[in-house]
Amino acid sequence: MKTRTIERLDMLAAETETQLLEQIRQHNETLRQIAYQRGVLGAYRDRLAETWRHGGVVQAGEARRANQFVNASATAETQVDAMERQARAALEQAMLRLAQIQERRRGLDDAQRKAAKLAERTAELRAERLQPWRR
Repeated sequence: MKTRTIERLDMLAAETETQLLEQIRQHNETLRQIAYQRGVLGAYRDRLAETWRHGGVVQAGEARRANQFVNASATAETQVDAMERQARAALEQAMLRLAQIQERRRGLDDAQRKAAKLAERTAELRAERLQPWRR
């Protein structure tokens, strides 16, 4: 393979690697946001449970709103779980693809070194043939 072709392939692989690193960063950020959302839901549930534990008088409206929140938070928890599974799967895919691209770049680097050595050897042989004492 020609040196220029190897350089172009490496440049394309480097661009893909940069894109994958950005995707990995975004997936990690999504997972951080999901963890934060879980914390907010959990904290609100804990506060809500604490108000019921003290056995105070609760208005019917408050009880209804609390019930609505519990139902909504169960739905939200299911959605958060689904988002987390998707984000983790996408993160794993991106990391796998990144490893493949990095391996490809190492192979291209090896090919580049071999091509450079071959070009150097060819140039040396050509220079030897042009020596006046060889004629």
